[in-house]
Amino acid sequence: MSPSALVYFLRRELAPTPGRGSATFRLTLSCLAATIPLLTHRIPHGLVVMIVMYLITQEDTAATLIGSILGVVGYTIGIGSALLALEISMDIPWLRFCFFALFLFGGLFLKRVLRLGALGSAIGLPGSLVLILPDILPPHPEVIVEFVLWIWLCATLGLSVNVCVQLLLSPGDPLKLLRRELDTRLLAVEQALRHLAGDFAMEPPAASLNSLATAGMSRPLALLKTASTIHRWAGQRHEVLAAMITLIDRLVTSALALEALSPLPDGEIRHERLLKAAAGCELMRHAFGELRVPLPVEWITLSSGQTLGAISPLTDMERTLDEIALAVPRRSEGPDQSGAEAAAKPYQFVPDAFDNPEYVHFAVKGSLAALICYVLFIGFDYRGIYTSVITCFVVSLSTIGASNQKGLLRFGGAAVGGGMGLIALMYLFPNVDSIGGFWLVFGAGTAIAAWVNFGTPRISYGGYQVGLAFYKAVLQDQGPPLSAKVIRDRLVGVFFGLIVFGVVEHFLWPVRAADALRARLARIMHLLADLALTGNSSTPTVAGNDVDSWRRRIAQEVEDIQGLIESSKFELGDFKLNEIQKLTGEAQIIFILLLLLARQRQDVMHPNVVRAAAVELDKAMASALLALETRIASDSQPEGPNLKDKMDAFERSVTIGTNGPDGTAADPHLTEGLAIYRALVAAINRLSSEPLNVGAKGHEVQVLAVQSD
Repeated sequence: MSPSALVYFLRRELAPTPGRGSATFRLTLSCLAATIPLLTHRIPHGLVVMIVMYLITQEDTAATLIGSILGVVGYTIGIGSALLALEISMDIPWLRFCFFALFLFGGLFLKRVLRLGALGSAIGLPGSLVLILPDILPPHPEVIVEFVLWIWLCATLGLSVNVCVQLLLSPGDPLKLLRRELDTRLLAVEQALRHLAGDFAMEPPAASLNSLATAGMSRPLALLKTASTIHRWAGQRHEVLAAMITLIDRLVTSALALEALSPLPDGEIRHERLLKAAAGCELMRHAFGELRVPLPVEWITLSSGQTLGAISPLTDMERTLDEIALAVPRRSEGPDQSGAEAAAKPYQFVPDAFDNPEYVHFAVKGSLAALICYVLFIGFDYRGIYTSVITCFVVSLSTIGASNQKGLLRFGGAAVGGGMGLIALMYLFPNVDSIGGFWLVFGAGTAIAAWVNFGTPRISYGGYQVGLAFYKAVLQDQGPPLSAKVIRDRLVGVFFGLIVFGVVEHFLWPVRAADALRARLARIMHLLADLALTGNSSTPTVAGNDVDSWRRRIAQEVEDIQGLIESSKFELGDFKLNEIQKLTGEAQIIFILLLLLARQRQDVMHPNVVRAAAVELDKAMASALLALETRIASDSQPEGPNLKDKMDAFERSVTIGTNGPDGTAADPHLTEGLAIYRALVAAINRLSSEPLNVGAKGHEVQVLAVQSD
């Protein structure tokens, strides 16, 4: 990255985004409040009090409360079981080494297979560190037990203070916050469209399109995850809401691109289209305020649905608004019994937790790297770099790109935070003689770290590392901190851990984010093809009672892809990730529509002529999706079926099978099914018509050629 590109990146990532200032204020206030018991009661290890706040703090109180409870539970289980293991193996080094490896492996495995992966880290990492305490502290049982109990008290204190502050000041309910996030984005898009059409009567929105585009989907998706946990309504419609978030984010991006093209050519048609799209955003906002989408009778289709290939931002916005309105017909208003059953049975593990060998490979790589660091820092008698073990644990992620991203943020954040701490030690604290002066320096450093921490996932972990390094410098002891050795040792430990883990990851089951992204996109197409045959053939791939299980599998794949898109940016290669994001959005729409069809087949019995035509159309759609899978996974260009002929045959069957007196589809279920099939065929045709190529170092390669590891 060139210096100018780096400056642009930092300016964009550090720019204000909705909610960032208030979240920074709450976290800074929590840290300042926690210093009161630390200083008055002379509690050691104040660093732990601060870092748990960074790990747990979320905008909505539900996420913070759940995270705090799970943090205390996981931390207690981890250090409790580690103390028991330490009692058994205190005088037997090889046995303690085995327990250390077991805690590392178990924590990393749980980190990947649990839906709340942080719980695995809360169990495995503290437990691992407890087992190496005899190599860092004097190997006396009483000293070690006292140290561990103080650490537990500090973690509990930090979580308790943080929860109190968040409950008092945080906005609260995640579903309301999610609705506000979506409303803010739609309002900004609506206002931009009206301004481009020459209507300046609206008040300016609370956030600009640029800041919303920078913030991306991370905040709404995090709110959705919490809302689905505590609200049955959101849990039943998780996939629908996730697709809406993706589509509304696409609206923001397209509106920003449309603004960049202004001034637009004059013309009544364009002016009318802008105003219709703005009215669509307004209707969508009002519907979301009532926890629904616009009814079919309320919505007027904006796009022709025939545009293929390159399209303008305005056309893309019209099509996206139609997809939001049509992807979830009126069925979303009523209760979904199958969804309710799924919500009543929470699944704490990912669907392939005990079948996928990648999770074991992941745990083995991280454990091996941490064990190497442990042996080396003991062998060289440099115990100050024990942070290398922690580094191997935290940067152990699913792909090389994700590990590179977290490693860069960890080292960069440690360097910045260490520099801030060094300035405080050398120039600020020598001139401070009161608690007010200490709070001023401490609060300023906390605010800087918190501001970065509440940025996008591209930079947020760096903020946590800035705070950790800063606190490690300024909270060394109860007296004035006098040594900068802790800053040096931390940087050396982080760098050493990154080197060791990088070497292990390169030679042992390397997984590139780009390859994983390709494989998952191909897998999604295969799963969608299976879902297309649900209940509509003599030998359906997915039985009717397995729809919810299939839904969870596909939803997990989509969630993984959203993380892999960011990780791919930290690997060599020039990938057109915007195209992949559009492809993912289209796949989400197809997923939701197929899910609606699968649920409809369980509830509605169509005439025989309609059912026979639907079977043929389902088979054709499945064949088209399998052709897309082959196209994504290899350089081949298989020819897909002609969906238009099958769709025409289905429409004729609906006309024949209807009870309407004039040949129209009077049955509302047939009308709904016909609309869903039309939207499905249009979405699959759009995917089939895309070139699906990305540039890589000056030449074109097939977008998603899967490479076997």
